[in-house]
Amino acid sequence: MYYFEKDYIMRLIHGIARALARLLFGEELEHGELIAQMDAFCRENHDYLRQMVDQGQINAAEEKLFDIINTVTWDDRQKAALIIAFYDHVNSKDDAFLAAADFSRDEIISGLEDAMKTVNMEIPEYLRIR
Repeated sequence: MYYFEKDYIMRLIHGIARALARLLFGEELEHGELIAQMDAFCRENHDYLRQMVDQGQINAAEEKLFDIINTVTWDDRQKAALIIAFYDHVNSKDDAFLAAADFSRDEIISGLEDAMKTVNMEIPEYLRIR
């Protein structure tokens, strides 16, 4: 795959994350603003997951994300904010980092779709990449 194709997919995934945040909160939010929508406990979990991702433990972080969203009693907006911020952060990593962590852009897309389903929010058809 050519660099511009990878960059295009990366931008599409980021666009999906921004659109979902807009649907969820009714306004355009950048990554930091999305995190500001989280309560303190949610932000702590976000920071922990982010550290795992930054250390290359993306698969383990994704498993932990699903454990969190399936067990905590937060409202769906908090869970969705965590999901969107998580996958947007993973998507910010370059392809070499993702490959070293045995993770792909396709896994970002499918993980985001699956996670959003757990909070009763489907990615609208017009935003889907596949």
